[in-house]
Amino acid sequence: MLNKVIKLNLDDLLLYLCVEVGLFLLIQIIIGCVMKFGQPVDSILISGIVIPIIAGFLVVIAGIGHVTIVFDQALRFGQTRRRALGMTTGLLVFESAFALALAALLALAERYLSPPLWAALAGKGSWVVDYPGDLSALEDCLALSSFNLDWWWYPAILALAVAGGLILGAFIQRFGSKGGWIIWGIWMAVCLGPQLFGKQAMLIGDWNQYMAAAGSILAIGCLIWGLWSLLHAVVKE
Repeated sequence: MLNKVIKLNLDDLLLYLCVEVGLFLLIQIIIGCVMKFGQPVDSILISGIVIPIIAGFLVVIAGIGHVTIVFDQALRFGQTRRRALGMTTGLLVFESAFALALAALLALAERYLSPPLWAALAGKGSWVVDYPGDLSALEDCLALSSFNLDWWWYPAILALAVAGGLILGAFIQRFGSKGGWIIWGIWMAVCLGPQLFGKQAMLIGDWNQYMAAAGSILAIGCLIWGLWSLLHAVVKE
């Protein structure tokens, strides 16, 4: 049954492909223009951080849609809640794996294909990545600083994105449009809250082990509630 659900939603992969490749090309065009017209001596490789994070957000958004559509449809067609949840989770894991694998490939493409192009656009005869010495000592060379996520971030993003999609999807599935407005309000508070409090805002880098533990417990609690809610979901007509 899971195979059928995946086949019915294969067109979702096109969305991941278009967004991630489009973002990758946009990054390349912007940095390429800077190289051509600015002629700098250094640059950055950032697709290895930006694209995996964007991929995670895409999976969360897709998760909301799959819970409110695929999960509900499965219930209407007589599937048990447990089986419907399993199919929805399996679909999300599949799409998340695709999105993050694509992100990793694009990061590798930037790492190995972009430096020679950028060096040529900047009028440099060579390039070097993560040069540890003094950049002023380099002659006719473009120095590149690479920013990449460690390998363990990819399964972590997969798990967080799938869990986030299930939690938010369960919230909307249970509370309807009101749940959507509440999620939007929480998101805006997170985005604008630090600006309202100024220097009193707590930055992620300021978190200690106790705050990290509290955040983890809260996230696990939300996931448990989301799973419980879906396993006790009301079949909507």
